[in-house]
This record gives sequence, C-alpha cells and structure tokens, in this order.
Amino acid sequence: MVSENIAALFLLYVKPVAAISRILDRGRLWFAIVAALGASFLVHVPQPQLTQFAGLPAPAEAQSLVAAALSQWIALDASSYFAPLGALALAFVPLMIAIRAVSGFGSFGVMMRSDYLSLLMCSLLAWTAAYLPVAALTWIFGIRSPGLFAAASLFFTGLVALSLRTAWGSSLGSAAGLAALGWAGAVLALAAYGILGPLRYYLLSPFLLYYAYSLFASDFRSLGDGLRSRQHLRDQLEIATNNPRDADAHYQLGLIYQKRRQYSDAITRFERAVAIDAQDADPHLQLGRIALEQSRYEDAVHHLQKAAALDDKASASEVWRDLGAACYQTARFEEAAAALEKYVARRPYDPEGLYWLGRTHVSLGHAERARECFEECMEAVKTSPRHRRAQVRKWARQSQAGLRGLK
Repeated sequence: MVSENIAALFLLYVKPVAAISRILDRGRLWFAIVAALGASFLVHVPQPQLTQFAGLPAPAEAQSLVAAALSQWIALDASSYFAPLGALALAFVPLMIAIRAVSGFGSFGVMMRSDYLSLLMCSLLAWTAAYLPVAALTWIFGIRSPGLFAAASLFFTGLVALSLRTAWGSSLGSAAGLAALGWAGAVLALAAYGILGPLRYYLLSPFLLYYAYSLFASDFRSLGDGLRSRQHLRDQLEIATNNPRDADAHYQLGLIYQKRRQYSDAITRFERAVAIDAQDADPHLQLGRIALEQSRYEDAVHHLQKAAALDDKASASEVWRDLGAACYQTARFEEAAAALEKYVARRPYDPEGLYWLGRTHVSLGHAERARECFEECMEAVKTSPRHRRAQVRKWARQSQAGLRGLK
C-alpha cells in the first residue's frame, strides 16, 4: 500500500490525471500528511551549504552536516512548517467546497462529509509534489528564489485544479478558478495566522484542541465517510469484475472513469459490459455520451440509436435528448427534431432538451417554435430546484443568445 502511494506521488509529475485517480482510489491520508510534513520540513529548515564539498562529503563532513541540520531543526519554530498544511486543511479545501456549495452544487455539510478528505489528500500530495523540487534545489544547489516558489505555487494550483476536475467532473476552467480562489483564501489565512502573534500558541494548545475534538467528534469522524465508502465501493467493483458474467461491475467502473473524464478507461469498461450483455441499453447510452463529448458525432448517433432501440425509456428517456443532440451535430435536423420532440413531450421542463430543440428548429427555419423552446428553457432554469440550478444555467445563457439571434 505504501509503495502504491509513493508511486502515485511521483506519477503526479508525468501523468497527473492518472495519479489523482489512483490517489482517490488507493490513497491513504496518513501517507499524505507524512509526505507533506516531510516536504515542509525540507523547505523551511535552514540548510547547510551542501555545495561546499566536491563530490560526496567525507564521513566527518557528513556528520557535521547532519548535526547542523538537527540543531537547526531543534531551534526552528514548528509553526513555520505546520502553518502551510494547516492552511490547506482549515482554509484551502473548506473554502473550495463552500464556493462550490454556494454556486448551487449541493449542501456545504453534505459536501464536506463526502469530499473533504478526498480533496485534502489530493491537496496535500499536490503540495508535496510541488515543493519537493524546491527543497531539492535548495539543499543541493543552494537555489532559493521567489521565482522558484512562484513556479511551485503555480504547479500546485494546476494539480489541485486537475484534482477538482477529476473528483467533481467539472470543467477545467471552473476547476482552475476554484483552485485559485482557494489558494488566495489560504494565503489570507496564513497572513491572519501571522498577525495573531503569541495568541496562536493558545489556539494550538493541546487542551483546547482536545476540547474541540470532544465537542465535534462525531462531525470529525463523519468527514471520512465519503472517502471510505468510495474506496470500498471501488474495491468491491474490482473484485466483481473477476466474474466473467458480471456486466454491471464493468458498467459501474465505467461510470466512475466517465465522471473523472478518463474516457479511454471508461470506454474499455463500457465495451466490456456490452460484450457480456449486448441487450443492456445503458452501456450503449454512455458510449454515445462519451462520443458526443469527444465530438465523434457519427459514433454517438450509432450508440444512441442502439440504446433507444433496446430501451425506449433509457435513463428516464434522456437517450432521446442525447440522440437529438447527436443528430443535430450531424445535420440530420428532421431526425433530431423527431427525437427531441418525443423527449420534450415526456419531460417538458428539462432545459437541455428544450435548448437543443430550439437550436434544431432554428436550423429548420421554424423561428416561432424555436423562440418558444428558448423561452421555455429559460423559464425551466429559473424554476429549477436550487441544487440543480448551477448545473443547468448554461442552457439559459445559450437560449438567451439563441433568442438574440432570432431578432
């Protein structure tokens, strides 16, 4: 298990998305904490000049270097290397979750329980990967410059953005914005921590920390529920795939990869599910959705037509909405209109279906019907439940642009 975590840490430098997926599936929080503390120690402890020796240091010289490092470690204020990690745990990750919740993607409390430890683990290992090269350059070559720390901070922010994109399935732009806001909040938290002066030692008193834990023990323990259940489910699905007749295990793993935008792995799992059970519409539906996402529109039409033929009401009839969008992209406007009209008749308040139906009628020259669809789309977004509004508001913006194009 330790070797897997170490491999995932160093994989962040070459294949960050695959590494983040491994961390989410196999990562251990204790390893992330130890690794981040080690990197923080190396970055913050003053270094003896290792470049003063040519080649490897002699034994006596090496002993003096170790003694100098230890004395500097003893004299160092421990808060200087704990502070960045505390800022990640107490400000950085909670702030990103809070912004996500305020944006309409769920309840803050629920998201803290389901996502906090996963994101904290990814953030700690991202911080470790970003600042280990800084420590190496400082200790070996004596290089310590603001530009080096700025580059490490940018690398860290990029890794966190990829973590958010993988964990939440959000776009890279919104994930980068969240990571930047979280980073700004962490910097402000560190500044506030420095302003506290001697008061911070009282706040970090073991008695006060123990009292806080006793008061909120159940809440603290619940923070790990999401990570534990997610990793347990992943392990059980991997075990279930050993059964050559279990198509659902491959399908469920495919959904995990699809949410993380690891489309090649998702396609492999869905195709395996189809090979086991060719009469199941759901894998075809997801293969069609991935093809749509990747702009492979002919493949999307093929898979979605197959899914619709197998199950007319697949995914609460969303198969017809996705088929209509795919037909629109291939300029099959009559087929698109037929599929989308069927979908809207069944689910008249879905903003995405109304938007694509409006676009289709614009291409068919039906201006009045298109206007009606765009207006209904905007109204459907306004009346959507609060937790869903953030996911569908883009269809209102695009419908508004469509209305302007009709004038």
